[in-house]
Amino acid sequence: MILTRQLILNSAQNRSKSALSFMGKDTTYKELLDSISRLSYLYQRDLGPSTRLAYFCSNHPTVVATFFAMSNIRAMNIPVDPNAPPEEVIKWLKESKATHLAVTSDLLIRAREVLHSQGLSLPIIEIDKKQGGEYDTSFTPPPDQAPLKTDLVLLLRTAGSTGKPRFAQFSHQQLTSAWMTLKNPYHLNASDRIHTSMNWYHPFAFVHSMLFPILGGSTCVIDLGLEGIEFLDFLKQSRVTRLINTPSFALKLLTLFKNEKRVLPGLKSITIGIGSLSPELKKAFDLLKISVSHCYGQTENLWTIAMQDTQNPEELLEGYTRGFVGKGLPGFKYKVINSTSDEIPGPDRRVGQLALTGPTVMKGYFEKEKETKAAIRGTWLYTGDLVQLEGEAESLTLTYLGRKEDILEINGISICLPEIEAAILRHPYVEDVGAFTLKNSKGEPVIACAIVKQEGSLLNESQILFFCKGNLAHHLIPVGVAFTEKIPRDLGNNVNCSKLRRQFSEVAG
Repeated sequence: MILTRQLILNSAQNRSKSALSFMGKDTTYKELLDSISRLSYLYQRDLGPSTRLAYFCSNHPTVVATFFAMSNIRAMNIPVDPNAPPEEVIKWLKESKATHLAVTSDLLIRAREVLHSQGLSLPIIEIDKKQGGEYDTSFTPPPDQAPLKTDLVLLLRTAGSTGKPRFAQFSHQQLTSAWMTLKNPYHLNASDRIHTSMNWYHPFAFVHSMLFPILGGSTCVIDLGLEGIEFLDFLKQSRVTRLINTPSFALKLLTLFKNEKRVLPGLKSITIGIGSLSPELKKAFDLLKISVSHCYGQTENLWTIAMQDTQNPEELLEGYTRGFVGKGLPGFKYKVINSTSDEIPGPDRRVGQLALTGPTVMKGYFEKEKETKAAIRGTWLYTGDLVQLEGEAESLTLTYLGRKEDILEINGISICLPEIEAAILRHPYVEDVGAFTLKNSKGEPVIACAIVKQEGSLLNESQILFFCKGNLAHHLIPVGVAFTEKIPRDLGNNVNCSKLRRQFSEVAG
């Protein structure tokens, strides 16, 4: 089923209910559907199905209407990070072969500056000024351009944590399947109001905080980047019941609650992606009667690989330092494979590279046939993640251990890089640290680390290695140390080991 048809069916009994809430103004489902229809006619006339529309936008109601409208006319939608460096934005646009750039008015000047600085010419569309008021509120496409559920309508960029970023392609069918997959763990109802402060360019935010609530008949709540007490006031006034965000956001929110001596009695749950909260922080939210669940995913699977139930999330073990523990999702099959690509049978505990098959697996990487064949074998997506599976079917539990290339195994024991980082961070002159694996001149995998030292410190490699000898087991001591001004991290504050390997390939010897 195409996206707009699913939206029409799901909202049939609640057309007068709020679909979007922005700056104190609510947009009903009827108003949203009317806008989608008018914009579909407008963009069908002005742009057409061959358009590849990149979104350089803040979160805004018009982004939602434009996305559905462009999907109606069989065009491609390409979310872009508006906060990325100019050269990265240009690379994003060129590699995705964007033909037009959609902007919200607040980012118009920056968009022009980015294009001008890199000498790229693309037509810019201020989408929040487009209404199509002269068109009918019931869109009927030309007979030869009727959208199909198999049309590719979304291009999401991967993080590039294992090399160069790629673009994963998705159809109507996979996007509607993402909504159906998430229904069970979220238990949403029509009164739920979902918010994220993340930009929708990120797949986790796009799927969980925009697409899912809109298709699910709930309300998507949008803010303008508020902080501090103003943000708490906004959440209360907007009657937000669910938050979608990162571990660092959850920590800031908890600090706000403590400093302002306030809570949000209407807040039911917080879903954390791109990392996880420590057991201690999770317990603090439990005391506030706020459920914290974790979601594990990848761009290639619309960020829907596994998720904890928002009403009954699993407990994290004491001393747990990284990753995710949770249940598989309905409609998916999971397996782990060993180093010889053989499946490790269950139901007992087994560790290996995760492969899965299900309704939200991407169609493939855009113009990357070789990489697509390596990632998708038959119907199975080979994730490159090392996980532990236990149980089968509905009882299956998944524990994320890390990226396959970031895990070093010594004498059958997997090395936990965060454990190394935690030890080195205890040094009084270390500001930040990122541990990573790479191969030495003999092709052997070894541990190295990059360190940000405190300003004015004369800390050197010998001092770090001496400190490690007194605080780490012998097999955990890095073979090399590099100093840097910043540790590359993702939105979840996880170290980007791939970037460190490329930047400091010489430290292994």
